[in-house]
Amino acid sequence: MKKINCNIIRDILPLYLDDVVSDETKQMVEEHLQSCASCRAEASAMKKDVILPASKTQRLAEAKVIKGIRTKIFRKKVIVSAVTVAAVLAVAAGVYALLALPRSVIPYEESGASVSRVSLEGSEDEYLYCSMDTSKAAGSVCHEPVTVQTEAGEKTVVILYEYSTMWSRHVEPLFETENEAVTLEPLGSADEIDEVYYGTFESVSDFYEDPSSVLDHAELIWSAQDE
Repeated sequence: MKKINCNIIRDILPLYLDDVVSDETKQMVEEHLQSCASCRAEASAMKKDVILPASKTQRLAEAKVIKGIRTKIFRKKVIVSAVTVAAVLAVAAGVYALLALPRSVIPYEESGASVSRVSLEGSEDEYLYCSMDTSKAAGSVCHEPVTVQTEAGEKTVVILYEYSTMWSRHVEPLFETENEAVTLEPLGSADEIDEVYYGTFESVSDFYEDPSSVLDHAELIWSAQDE
């Protein structure tokens, strides 16, 4: 058989590879490829897939999808972070409420409360101060002198107390120094106060409505008559 020119075979190769040639032409091409390495290489190259670059529209569409995914991921991270912070704050608030808010009145015997007269330098006036042990105390409550009617007559009295919390009893002692923890509570002019009591009270109005209900359950710790 007469040898077919390679240029003719290469012109037919696309049709041959697409399988749109007649059986005779197909046989002719295959016989030529068996004996021609150059045309076999050409046919092999044509069989490889040709990947066309994506169009601008396609690239923009893909970029939009990717941006949307990133936005969703970012929003998810923000929500997770916000929920985490809220949870931490809620736990912290709960711990604070447990340790610092519930108050317990410190009994008079443990308060170390004592009243003293103090004269200010350059003045003849004397004032009453109450010193208290604050090693386990979170704070103290004291009202201004109040004049009430008692069975013994009209008197001006002061009532105060110390209170503790779980924080002051169990946490603060871990950070205390060896210095004595004492506080001075100013009570008022010594000439105006008749008695000082240690005890609890809800409000100053308690004294006006029923002073005996408060004073009967309080500890008298200072009296002007005993001075």
